Amino acid sequence: MKLLSPKIPLLILALSFCQASFCQRKIPPIDTVFIRHSLDQATLLFKKSLYDTAINICNDVLRLTEKHNLKLFSATAYDILADIMLTNGKLAGIRKYDSIILTTAVHFKDTNLIINARTREGVYLLEQGKNGEAADNFLYVLDLRLEKEQSIKTAEVYSNMATVYMALSKHNEAMKWFFKTLRLYEKHNHHAGLGETYSNISSLYYLIGRPNDAIEFQKKSIYFREKQNDIQGLIIPQINIGQLYILKDSFSLALDHLKKAVTYSEKINNTKLRAAAYSGMATYYVKAKEFGNALQWQNKSIALFEETDNKVMLSRLYVAAGNLANATNDSVGAVAFFQKGLALSKQLDNKENIGNAYEKMSTFYFSHKDFENAYRYYKIYTTYRDTIATASALTNIEKIKIEYDSEKKDNEILKMVTEQRIKELQIEKQKALIAGNMLEAQKKENEIELLSKAKELQELKIKQQDEELEKQLLLAKNNEQQLQLAAQDKQLQQKQLRNSTLVRNFILGSVLLLAALGYFLFNRYQLRRKIKEQEALLAVRNNIAKDLHDEIGSTLTSIKILSEVSKKNLQHDQAKTSSFLQKITEQSAAVQQGISDIVWAVKPENDKLENMVIRMREYAAQTLESKNVHTVINIDEEVLSKSLDMNQRRDLFLVFKEAVNNIAKYAGATTVQVTLEKINTGLQMQIVDDGCGFDIDKQTSSSGLKNMQARAASLNGKLAIYSLPGKGTSISLRLPTT
Repeated sequence: MKLLSPKIPLLILALSFCQASFCQRKIPPIDTVFIRHSLDQATLLFKKSLYDTAINICNDVLRLTEKHNLKLFSATAYDILADIMLTNGKLAGIRKYDSIILTTAVHFKDTNLIINARTREGVYLLEQGKNGEAADNFLYVLDLRLEKEQSIKTAEVYSNMATVYMALSKHNEAMKWFFKTLRLYEKHNHHAGLGETYSNISSLYYLIGRPNDAIEFQKKSIYFREKQNDIQGLIIPQINIGQLYILKDSFSLALDHLKKAVTYSEKINNTKLRAAAYSGMATYYVKAKEFGNALQWQNKSIALFEETDNKVMLSRLYVAAGNLANATNDSVGAVAFFQKGLALSKQLDNKENIGNAYEKMSTFYFSHKDFENAYRYYKIYTTYRDTIATASALTNIEKIKIEYDSEKKDNEILKMVTEQRIKELQIEKQKALIAGNMLEAQKKENEIELLSKAKELQELKIKQQDEELEKQLLLAKNNEQQLQLAAQDKQLQQKQLRNSTLVRNFILGSVLLLAALGYFLFNRYQLRRKIKEQEALLAVRNNIAKDLHDEIGSTLTSIKILSEVSKKNLQHDQAKTSSFLQKITEQSAAVQQGISDIVWAVKPENDKLENMVIRMREYAAQTLESKNVHTVINIDEEVLSKSLDMNQRRDLFLVFKEAVNNIAKYAGATTVQVTLEKINTGLQMQIVDDGCGFDIDKQTSSSGLKNMQARAASLNGKLAIYSLPGKGTSISLRLPTT
């Protein structure tokens, strides 16, 4: 208000003077420099999270610009207000502003405003679960200018596209978009964007079941946020890392991060983030089984989400609060929360949330021994459970139809705009020819040619999109038919089940007759299995004894000899004694590492390759980082779930260990790349360094390469070593897996 008050009276006085004197001239132009300055100031205040002041300035500008019909300035003010509402999670009002902004932006051909409005529309649709329509908006603004521009705004839209794929559970695609975002933010040295993207990548790692990686990326996010002193940006990473520590049962660390999130959220004026922080605290106390505290935090979170009218979140939180109220013996409060959650879910027509509410209500009444209501609600829940899959398929079909029509309409509009522009350029060319301006005429001709080619490409794109969308529609219809067939098949199975009652009774009698024979055979099977287990245990013991003798016994002998020599030289040659003591230290560490490797290989919980990868990372870091060797380990996600037996993982790790040791001792490398990937039905490990290399045909006294070949043979694998002096070394091991 205060910014505009000195200007407004003068403007009103000038307008009144013109009317009183029946002046036929135009109204004098108002101070547009002042308006621009006010809008810039509002933008700056918004970035500093001073939302109320920014809103007041925008409203003052709107009163002035709308009075004088300055539509483009009005649209800019609405653009700032829409960004403020988006940041605070007040999505309902955004569309009203964006409809005004788009009309003006299209009229004035203001690309920036179009990009902002369409991006916010995409975010709104994403929040509503309309992922396909959201993606259309994001791809539209990328095609419009952002893909070519590669700006900070481009990175924001890349991040939104990654979020779309996360919502569709397409984690690989989401990861690609997030890393595109990361590279672009790194290019621009944009720390706030890096912090946000690291947090998003962390969430993705959590979804694919890799909490340790998720924690590391959240730590990176927090580092960049703290570097910028970005209090608002720190809230979500603190909540997320707190939730991750809860999963790992590290409750003290979790509580520390969640308390920080609450402290930060209460310092800023952002209702959405405060609600998220309170909800995170509620989750902590649920896990800690302090249900009274959990309900208090949940109620505070619900109050804030009610303030922002976030119906989707509230429909879930009400049901969760019902469970907490029940846990604190507040039956009346529990029923009230369940009813509110159910009513809101029905209002949103969210069948999954409706089914969830009925299931929790059934459980509640069952725990209170009200079996009639428990059974009634359970029957309703099963109805929703069985129809969700079919409803989801029908929704997908409808969504594809909407996307098809919407995209076709957008393309037609673009085509019409192109045709109109070609006509305008042809008129301008004629005017230039008449005026004798051949250079301008040639310029217009070139523009006409470019637009004509663009139009041809556009028509080709429309045709390709039509074909692709029709194909998707046919696939969706096929899926619907398959669901219908599945439902019919289910009914047929139920009928057959009823008819098979007599057969089942007959089979039951036969089973009882065969029970005695089965018992006898089972006992024999158990006896044979015990014998095999004892044989396997004996083999394990023999292998451990062999490893202890081969790998550790010789080292201990060497340590004993070195100790005796050191003792003899202690008084005579201090330098030589120091050298021997250093060797004893190194060999002791090697013994310790060898015992650790044997123990690790024996443990059955290390069967999964995921644990092997962790140990490989640790060993590479310990061995190579101290020598300033940059190590990159690329792991194919498909191999993480594979299992290796004790001997396999021992030999595979020892091949890796020998290769890393050779690099550390002899290669003089600066970079090492380790790749573990699936090849057909087998597994391939490749270790490449940029070191000095060696002549593989030259005979050496070292037995390291021979040991690697022997271990590869014991794995039924193939070991290939490629190296030339000065050209680095590549070691590739292929082995079959089950």
